[in-house]
Amino acid sequence: MLGEWWSRFRNYLYDREFLPVVHTGFFVVSIGNLTWGGTGKTALTSRLGSFLLARGYRVAILSRGYKRTSRGVQVVSDGKQMMDRWESAGEESYWLARKLPGAVVIVAENRLEALPVLRNFQPHILLLDDAFQHRRIARNLDLVLLDASENLLREGVIPFGKLREPLSSLQRADAVVLTHTRRPHKKTFEWLSHHVMPPIFQADYESVTGAASWKGKRVAAFCAIGAPHHFFDMLEQNGAELVLRKRFRDHHHYSRADLAELEIKAQNSGAHLLITTEKDSVKIGDFPFELPLQVASVELKLKEEDAFFQFLLDRFLEYAVRSKK
Repeated sequence: MLGEWWSRFRNYLYDREFLPVVHTGFFVVSIGNLTWGGTGKTALTSRLGSFLLARGYRVAILSRGYKRTSRGVQVVSDGKQMMDRWESAGEESYWLARKLPGAVVIVAENRLEALPVLRNFQPHILLLDDAFQHRRIARNLDLVLLDASENLLREGVIPFGKLREPLSSLQRADAVVLTHTRRPHKKTFEWLSHHVMPPIFQADYESVTGAASWKGKRVAAFCAIGAPHHFFDMLEQNGAELVLRKRFRDHHHYSRADLAELEIKAQNSGAHLLITTEKDSVKIGDFPFELPLQVASVELKLKEEDAFFQFLLDRFLEYAVRSKK
């Protein structure tokens, strides 16, 4: 109850403007969630960034750079070249910078301190990573992701569950994006359809490359992500025979000893190859595996993609018209 009480009280202070917010001068899209880990925030950020860059918008991404080794404000990419290593950027921010070479990517544990640096780049749109609870920066669009396969009605607010704040906070969102919708939890779907006013979009992961080569192969899969079971399920759905599933703690930094031990276990399991995620691959470097290593390239696909992006662009155009007045 303490976590829920504090969350409600803090939101009350922001809603009543007792706690101030900072307006950036950019169109800000917050991409967040209600639970700890594994809902697809980074994948949606990548999808949004790719869409906007392809249409000529200047895009910046601001993140904390979770589990990075550096401190303060770091420019990971200036939109032209990489400026940092993954260790000091955090693997998610580094992966986004590599995936979106035209985007400015900045990390800062205090995101307000990054705003003067961002203004030097003058982005049209700022994607604010993992920011539903970070209310100090004003946003024009709040996107909240939920894992549709979970029974969220049984979850309590931290420390009594994995919710960061109560489900009722979804009314603060401008849109909800449900991920992992191939196997939705009936109670979660029913509750959302009756209690959530913002528009709801559905999405799921689809393999982009490599899936054909997994079929019938004995695979040792490993990852250090928030919801590893979804990654393993995806491999099996594409025909891989998983003889080893190795879960590391979310954002784990692999040592050479970790990787050597992993390969021994994979060989002992009779694996034909190793498979990991794109985010994990940036942390492996040039480790000399004897078994072939494949990186599973997947993309978050929105079921009503045209409607979703039109929703985003309509809000941006409304903002642009107001800004000119």
